[in-house]
Amino acid sequence: MNEERLNGIRIGYEVLGDECAGDPVVFLNGVMMTTRSWVLQTAVMRKTFRCVLHDFRGQLLSGKPDRPWTLEDHAGDLLALLDHLEIERCHLVGTSYGGEVGMIFAFSHPDRVMSLSLISSVSEVGEELDRVVAEWGRAALEAPDDLYRISVPSNFSPQFVADHPEVIEQGEARLRACPPDFFTGLAGLIKTFRWLDVTAELHRIRCPTLVMVGEEDLLKPPPYSRLIVERISDSELRIVPEAGHALIIEKPDEVNAAISEFLAKHG
Repeated sequence: MNEERLNGIRIGYEVLGDECAGDPVVFLNGVMMTTRSWVLQTAVMRKTFRCVLHDFRGQLLSGKPDRPWTLEDHAGDLLALLDHLEIERCHLVGTSYGGEVGMIFAFSHPDRVMSLSLISSVSEVGEELDRVVAEWGRAALEAPDDLYRISVPSNFSPQFVADHPEVIEQGEARLRACPPDFFTGLAGLIKTFRWLDVTAELHRIRCPTLVMVGEEDLLKPPPYSRLIVERISDSELRIVPEAGHALIIEKPDEVNAAISEFLAKHG
């Protein structure tokens, strides 16, 4: 893991794969994730692409400002990281919160984006989604040991929870091992997310865009993804059967195959 001070914030990042392996692909984290959360994707993708990962400001391996920040600040940090790594253009792959940052980056810096892959993401926050994430933010500050269990029903499909109790137990153990500032940072990320409203800006995204969502995603269900596809001219939608919000964990083979095929078309 490397770190660099960008826009006044310490940003933890890593680069996997040889520079000559192929186009750079930047993976953008969900709100409770860190760079290691993409292992089921990077283990495959690093063989073909140069994979770039970083923790957003407020996340585990990066700095946690004592003042509020915006989704646009994340986009600015990403721009600074690409400049630092001398990457002129890249593919963006973002899940949930990361996809939302990816959309903002794509319409703010269109010359830097070759393609955009959005997984389990939204362009605005409905009432039920806001209620759920507000509860997560409260738990992060007041009951961090309970946070993972509170989030499980929204993050995973019931069948996955029943079939893979060990994954849930491991996830809970990982979250409980995080330092206290992880949870204060998480509360800040959730506060930032609740202001998301970029539907009216999506027509500005001109790069090829893949939108993926789990059929059983209760947190950010398929209508959100359909709205995104309606507003981005060069986009396609894939709804993955029998999968919840944590698509990259529940259906890694399907996600990897879809993204690899999409990037091969638009490299």
